[in-house]
Amino acid sequence: MITFLERTYKDGNFFYFPDNDLHWVDDQKSLLTKVLIDTIEATISLSQNADSEKTVNFSKVASYLDIPTNLLGKRIKRLVELNILKPIEFKFSASKKLRISGYMFNNAFEEVSIEEIAPFEQTTKQKSAIKRALEKKLYIDGSYAPRPNTSEISPIRQSGNFLVEQCITSTNAPTKKMAKLINIGNKQEIKAHITSTSRIMNPEDLQVLFACYSLIHKYHENSVALNEQKPINNTPIHIADIAAVRGKTTGGTTNNKIRESLETIYRTNFEFYGLGEIDIHKHSISGYMRQKFTNFAQCTPLSEVDAVISGDDIIFGKDSMIYLIKLPDDVFTELLTGKYHFVFPQASLSAPGIVFSLYLRFRSRVKNTFSESLKTTWSSLAKGSDFKDFKVSLRTQLLKVNKKLKRINDPYVYSSFDEKEERLTFNLWGYHGFICFKENLLSVKCHEKEMFAACKVSMSDAVNKNAPTIENHLRTIFEPQLQLETTLPKNLSKVIKTFINKYDVTYKLINNSYTLSIYHSDSELDDVITVLSREYGFDSSTVAKKVAYDLSSLHLLSIKGRTITKSEFMFIVDYFGLFDIPNHVIVKYFIRFRSTHNDLITLLDTGDAPDQLIQKIESHNFTW
Repeated sequence: MITFLERTYKDGNFFYFPDNDLHWVDDQKSLLTKVLIDTIEATISLSQNADSEKTVNFSKVASYLDIPTNLLGKRIKRLVELNILKPIEFKFSASKKLRISGYMFNNAFEEVSIEEIAPFEQTTKQKSAIKRALEKKLYIDGSYAPRPNTSEISPIRQSGNFLVEQCITSTNAPTKKMAKLINIGNKQEIKAHITSTSRIMNPEDLQVLFACYSLIHKYHENSVALNEQKPINNTPIHIADIAAVRGKTTGGTTNNKIRESLETIYRTNFEFYGLGEIDIHKHSISGYMRQKFTNFAQCTPLSEVDAVISGDDIIFGKDSMIYLIKLPDDVFTELLTGKYHFVFPQASLSAPGIVFSLYLRFRSRVKNTFSESLKTTWSSLAKGSDFKDFKVSLRTQLLKVNKKLKRINDPYVYSSFDEKEERLTFNLWGYHGFICFKENLLSVKCHEKEMFAACKVSMSDAVNKNAPTIENHLRTIFEPQLQLETTLPKNLSKVIKTFINKYDVTYKLINNSYTLSIYHSDSELDDVITVLSREYGFDSSTVAKKVAYDLSSLHLLSIKGRTITKSEFMFIVDYFGLFDIPNHVIVKYFIRFRSTHNDLITLLDTGDAPDQLIQKIESHNFTW
């Protein structure tokens, strides 16, 4: 046991350096994470200034690293687990030991194998590496376009009335159902019933939804660069990209909150009640009606881990970083082919949720000046909460924008509070106003030029001069393809059971099925059209239009980065005499047996197939 004559418990935890020869540590540092390497290097550096008893206080190392001492303690614990440091037995001659700890470098470290040294670090690293590899694999297997560059993305949503904005409420506790009265324009009132199996959406979820709209649009802009023939309404969205668009740093807590938001958006249903046109067979009538809406038609986390039943719930995709999101068809079509988009300030998706809701309320109601009772604002933004709690929350969250958005350096947002007058003054991206908490009054004026500038839109360039809008440049590319389906009879796609995969489309009949690939022969196409027309009683020209529409979404086969054209595919069929085998079966063979790819490229380049390729194809038993 070591006895320290000068140290006491008041000096705190410490490192002990009986031997200045620590060169062996450098040989092993590469096995560790950066934070642990930094900790070791700082400790060794300070050992040169150890006191007469060869000790250095924890506080000096923490100060050197500019971290709290409790965080340093966690790193020391990890280094002990890794057998790099070891606790020492000691006593103080001048005082009691109490709960003080001392550590020294373990010079037996060299004798420990790598497997024994870093089981904890390897586990952490391996988990992260496996997770990243899985994400990459899932993304590659789906043959998706590249992830969007989030630095180029402005928050947008599709044009038109978006009633969901008015249905969003800030509440202190999760709510599963709610009824609200909302407006279309200045006159027509609609009743909304909002329900969810988990909790209904709040303003933070709406910010995530707007981020998804922005990413989906940008993703399909990338797909244009890859010459995709038709936009597929099933878009891969990465959790980290949602965080970036919202101005958040990705990480455990942020990722979990975004996953929860995506699930909440998917599970929240909206039913709208009001006057409308009701279709009845070949005519329509005016009357009261109900219409259901969901923001996501599907929201599926990509995961290779099966769902797990937990009580009455099912846990699925809790660690997934990529979600496949399918929008309602009309929303997807409007997002990609609408004339313009509404644009929002970049920092608005980073703002506190209730501040974002207040800004959206100003966007829809304030053209010049606007005033209302704070109780009216409360009933719209925070129905179900206590009015006094709402006032406190509104004041607190509005004042947070100064600090929360400071790092974004947004000149169009600020707030201040006069405690004597109980008056809060603010600017929310061009909407200047005040809230008098004594009189429960909100008043705001729109500085139009500033309101556009906050969204990085020039008033002269805006498509809709009443709001910050930008032209949807994808409209001219995608509109003809997406609108084609509307020219087909409404019940055609519902009647003919169709299953579209990446390389083929299958039509299911009662006793049979027919599959076509993009390499189909004319006779195969004619046979399918004839059978479907006879089976379902549709005119052959109508069926031909549907089949052509389905085929337009299929992909050409890609081998070793080379896209196989139809003429090249037919050359392969002729070369091996595969005339009696359906083309979609041949495609599946080449997808499945990657060992044939190099030889197949040789055949296409030289006109001659290597012997091993001929043997493989001749010996294969093609079934369908």
